[in-house]
Amino acid sequence: MKTFNVKKDIITIRKIFNLTQTQFANEIGLSRSNIARYEALEIFPNQSALDKIYSYPYNNDFHLNKAKEMLFLDNVNNNVLLFHGAKYEIKEDIDPNHLNGKKDFGSGFYLGESFDSSASWICEYQSGSVYSFYLNNLDTMKCLEFKVDKNWMYAILYFRGMFEEYIPNKKVLDIIEQINNSDFIIAPIADNQMYDTLNAFYFKEITDEQCLHALSANNLGKQYVIKTQKAVENLVLIERMYLCDKEKKNYLNNKNTLSTQGRNKAILAIEKYRRKGKYIDEIFKKR
Repeated sequence: MKTFNVKKDIITIRKIFNLTQTQFANEIGLSRSNIARYEALEIFPNQSALDKIYSYPYNNDFHLNKAKEMLFLDNVNNNVLLFHGAKYEIKEDIDPNHLNGKKDFGSGFYLGESFDSSASWICEYQSGSVYSFYLNNLDTMKCLEFKVDKNWMYAILYFRGMFEEYIPNKKVLDIIEQINNSDFIIAPIADNQMYDTLNAFYFKEITDEQCLHALSANNLGKQYVIKTQKAVENLVLIERMYLCDKEKKNYLNNKNTLSTQGRNKAILAIEKYRRKGKYIDEIFKKR
């Protein structure tokens, strides 16, 4: 896996701010010799040096990662630009079974459509970073796309183990079969607020109509879930993107604000659709 493109990024930063190696080194509190060695790929910066390098443009109102995202979009052609927020460096080849267990659509490699959404997932982790990819040859693969509807809701309930107590009907089983036969999935992103809403439906606190409209109140963009080796082979890594500490803090503050707004919207939706729809045990039989 590629790591941060430090050489190119330092040169880019110096050109943008019209700085020599010595001037840049003085600005960020490092030695000129180290800057020269980073650019020559003789050594790689430690964590402290990395944060000093990438904090400089961010603190001076140049968001390098957002500029890169726009550049990647300019070169997208017939591909799809995607981002993966990783808590730690990905050192091995991508495995379609990268995430096992109770995830939205089971095992798979999960990506988002925007840098912002992926950065928000890892902003609380010191070693967190964002990997950018192009997904190629979409027309050669089997894709299943979901909207915020009951099919999407039931699929997440299934893969998160909430059908251990209930018997999935034919409709649910058909959805699961389609997912398992797809190379990749496109679906709305589900955050912690959405999971709380789904749990409320599972524990018979709200009906399916209340649940669905509460989920619809949030619009966090789409996620792509890579399910097969064929899809992995069409995933082309662009680069690993570094987030400085201040950048992560800003994403965390924004994430908390959006979470509060989403919670408030969900509460309003649940109240509006009170006494409409069915509870989970009215839809599915218990085991």
